[in-house]
Amino acid sequence: MKKLALFIAASLLSSQAFAGDTYIRNGNIYTNEGAGFVEAGVVTGSELYKGQDKTTAVVLNGGYHGEDFNIDLGGINYRFIGTDNDLVNMSAYFTAGGTGYDADDADVLKGMKDRKMSGDLGLNADFHLGLGTVSTFLQHDVTGAYKGFIGGAKYFHVMNLGVADFVPFAGVSYLSKDFVDYYYGVKASEATSTRKAYKGDSDFAFNVGYKLVVPVTDSIDITQSTAYTRLGSKISDSPIVDSANQWVVGATVAYHF
Repeated sequence: MKKLALFIAASLLSSQAFAGDTYIRNGNIYTNEGAGFVEAGVVTGSELYKGQDKTTAVVLNGGYHGEDFNIDLGGINYRFIGTDNDLVNMSAYFTAGGTGYDADDADVLKGMKDRKMSGDLGLNADFHLGLGTVSTFLQHDVTGAYKGFIGGAKYFHVMNLGVADFVPFAGVSYLSKDFVDYYYGVKASEATSTRKAYKGDSDFAFNVGYKLVVPVTDSIDITQSTAYTRLGSKISDSPIVDSANQWVVGATVAYHF
């Protein structure tokens, strides 16, 4: 991690490329429109579940970000209304709603049934307001994992700093009762003397953060991102959740072609 931090710092100081290629599409922060890419890095964060075994992981990604169609390991989306110059853009997308877990991922989960990753189909509307973009979304599980829905809105503001693009954001998500109960609930059959049964209910989650995009060359970007999420009490009161305060920090290097 120390070597990675030094590499990022050196690149910030010596970068000869200029920023300005960062944009918001379908509620995502993208760069280099019309290019394929591969990306690798590392991310670390707080414990979501009590006694979580791993809080640091390698990040691998790749795909294509085009004018209307985008595909990468995070999902697929297609803009069917609007252009870059329009006030409103609308997209349809498919992504993972809940990432799931195995019973051996954390001490508190031992003896519980594994929760599956979901596949969600959704609609997104981006409102380009001049000073920033408000992105709204509504998605529903179509794979039968949690069988509920998620909705929300997030504000992004792309700031061109010359040698880097800085994108602060803030948002709120609404998680349906089915989602909260599936990923944070404890069934009666899973209860123990130290893990009480818990029935989840619908709740909100609030998050703020930023992404810093530093172009080293026309093809290579270094990104650093940080995000903080405050979970609602219907989630954080679960006996398997470590804290209402969740954070994540990551850094990646991407090559565009």
